[in-house]
Amino acid sequence: MNTEIKKALSEDKKNLILENPGKLDSIAVGLGSGTEITLNGDVGDFVAALNNGASIEIQGNVGRYVGDNMTSGEILVRGSAEEGVGFGTYNGTIIVYGDAGDAVGQLNKGGILVINGNMGKLAGLYMLSGDIIVTGDAGEDTGDWMIGGNIYVAGNYQTGTNAAVKELDAQDKDKLSSIFLKYNIDAQAEDFIKIGPEELRPFYGKEEAS
Repeated sequence: MNTEIKKALSEDKKNLILENPGKLDSIAVGLGSGTEITLNGDVGDFVAALNNGASIEIQGNVGRYVGDNMTSGEILVRGSAEEGVGFGTYNGTIIVYGDAGDAVGQLNKGGILVINGNMGKLAGLYMLSGDIIVTGDAGEDTGDWMIGGNIYVAGNYQTGTNAAVKELDAQDKDKLSSIFLKYNIDAQAEDFIKIGPEELRPFYGKEEAS
């Protein structure tokens, strides 16, 4: 499958549709800006990892770590995803139109990750920046030891260490509404709460009163 992609790119074809990827791992890795790829069918692990500006659409389910360490671009998953969506993402956007497993957006450094369903536990662990948005429920230890960024949840949730629930402000609502409109997601910003870091330096301990 990657051979087909390389051949097409060498022929300067930037808009590719690949049928029946067969749950293969590590497809469409490290692609650059200007490339548009549609994968028609279920795919395996580490699909679109290290994405560097490409627009990748998956018409099916994905395995683990879709968009791992991507730096820019857009990934649309029309089905559900297993664990590790957007692990270590630096920038760019990942939209999962179904459910997602554990570890969504761990070590997120600036990406926008949207789960249009439910997600598992330990989402946003050690995240530094960026946004995680879930229109359904979030699992145990959401935002555990988060350092920065925002997690927006419309359903049930269980926060982790150093995660605090906050009210949405006008900027939050405008951001969510814009994302929902752009990606055709049926959700209302007013239904969400925001989870952010309780302490901005959680690993340094609290200063002792003098």
